[in-house]
Amino acid sequence: MSPFKFTGPLFDKELRVSSRRRRNYALRFVYVILMTFFVAIVWLGVVESEYSAVYQKSRMALAGKTIITTIVTFQFITTQLLAVIMLSTSISDEIHHRTLGLLMTTPISSLQIVMGKLFSKLLQIILLLAISLPLLAVVRVFGGVPADYLLSSLCITLTAVIFAGSVSLFFSINNRRSYVVIIKAAVALAILYAVIPALVGALFGAQYIGRSGPPNITMWPFVVFLQLNPFGAMSMNTTMMMSPTIPTAMPWFHWPLHCALMLGASAMLTAISVKIVRKVALRQATGQLDLLPKRRVGRKQKKKSVASARAPQE
Repeated sequence: MSPFKFTGPLFDKELRVSSRRRRNYALRFVYVILMTFFVAIVWLGVVESEYSAVYQKSRMALAGKTIITTIVTFQFITTQLLAVIMLSTSISDEIHHRTLGLLMTTPISSLQIVMGKLFSKLLQIILLLAISLPLLAVVRVFGGVPADYLLSSLCITLTAVIFAGSVSLFFSINNRRSYVVIIKAAVALAILYAVIPALVGALFGAQYIGRSGPPNITMWPFVVFLQLNPFGAMSMNTTMMMSPTIPTAMPWFHWPLHCALMLGASAMLTAISVKIVRKVALRQATGQLDLLPKRRVGRKQKKKSVASARAPQE
């Protein structure tokens, strides 16, 4: 079974359009320039020229760790922001141009519409992640950074990007303006990644600070939210790489489990989006444009009916 069965011809169409847009090439250029700028700053800060060559060689491992963690952190934050921005108009454009209903008259399913839109934009972000791989491989020659860290950080970043893109696509169904989608997605992700973990930490933090070994009952909220929080997972993964004693103190953190949970959350959110897109597309195919929520549409229809009833009397 071909994997393109789930994306359909819309995926191929979006790739062809994206390959002809200059802004995608400009985005890659700016991405490389910014990454090089941050790496240069870190390099100048770690390797200082006034010391002897022997001392500088002794700091190569530290320089390698610092540069790689800088690149990983940069692409971890940047790619999530780009995913939210690039998918902010993925479905609303089709609804606004009234092409979503036409797509439902073809053999293309609502699943293929959502998956095609999602992965066509995510592929552009995956290309940005691939740009940094040669630099990471070269810097790793300095030593001090295991290959497992590069693999785990890439997987954590990729699953976080997929979830952020799924959230943005979900909000783009009922919101035409891209800035509204970006704000809603940013608020939702901030609540999931910052507000809720902060509340959990405030309630249960005193009971697991300084503990080691397997978690007890009071530590499970912290463990669960750490496994579902990409920022916490990336921070823990980097800390385990920088301090070899951390893995023995926290054996309950596993980055493959975190990636699996994030993919599951993305799949659930995508399934909800597919269901909503199907309803909206069918309403549009039958001549009902329902871009706004039902309550707003109902209020507008009531105002029009009241105005039409008063017009003859006046």
